[in-house]
Amino acid sequence: MKKSIASSAIIIVAAAAMMFGCSKAKQEEARPKTEAKGEVLAKVNGKIITTEDFKKEQEKLPEYIQASLETKDGKKQFLDNLVTRELIVQKAEKSGMDKDATVTSKLEEIKKTLIIEALLKKEIEGKAAFTEKEAEAYYNSHKDEFREGEKVKIGHIMAKTEKEANDILAKLKKKENFAKLAKKYSAAPTASKGGDSGYIERGMVIPEFEKAAFALKKVGDMSPVFTAASGFHIVKLIDRKDAEPQPFEKVKDKIIEAQAKKKQKDMFENFVNSLKKEAKLEVNDSLLKDDVKEGQMPELEKGKEEPGKKVEAPSKEEKGK
Repeated sequence: MKKSIASSAIIIVAAAAMMFGCSKAKQEEARPKTEAKGEVLAKVNGKIITTEDFKKEQEKLPEYIQASLETKDGKKQFLDNLVTRELIVQKAEKSGMDKDATVTSKLEEIKKTLIIEALLKKEIEGKAAFTEKEAEAYYNSHKDEFREGEKVKIGHIMAKTEKEANDILAKLKKKENFAKLAKKYSAAPTASKGGDSGYIERGMVIPEFEKAAFALKKVGDMSPVFTAASGFHIVKLIDRKDAEPQPFEKVKDKIIEAQAKKKQKDMFENFVNSLKKEAKLEVNDSLLKDDVKEGQMPELEKGKEEPGKKVEAPSKEEKGK
């Protein structure tokens, strides 16, 4: 079963490669003829497929399909696919498809894409690397961008009724011990720990709970009774940790990736602007019009007055029509 699936995958990839057969043939035709490298694996009407050709085509495949070519049967299947592709390319050329207007137009588009990619790789991509040293300098001057969220450590008591919650709050205001009251009255899972809920950050708890907890400013402050998740709650601030910068090693890769992209964008814009300055350009954008369907009023005209024309409100008679 595995072998069958692997063979099918190879056939699919080869079939996809056939779509570019004409393009490849056209490109090869334009290149100077060179001596074939490697041993001859097959001849297709005089066209030679060598071990070197086989290796190059194999390297283009995804890794999981390359693994299928480790066996002799897999290699034979792939070679047969290459032969099939070459036969179809030759048939297409004999039929004049390489000179078909649609094909040649697509070839021109492919050519443009390839040379643009090559130029941008040379002029921008290769020069826009952002080094670890640059990343560290950026980090040191932008530490506020890499702060971890503030944290608060809270005590929590949950009561089943509002009256019970208010009675507990009254006891707390009389300086009774929070942990003892939590163990005695709280219906929350943290009751056994004296209500200690540990440190929380924004986004970790439900909005009502977060709002009450982060509103507490000084250690020892307590919230009024508030409702959330079918209960009545009181929270107490035990400790607060302000937001701190994350260590450089933790954010280094993100900085390098983000700043390299920004650098590429800036370099590209500068590159294009320099080309425009050097070029003789004539642009007539007055020929560009908004596409408006027949009988459809443009959005700009629907709720605005036309210059020099007053829009009058409909009369009572018109409203009744």
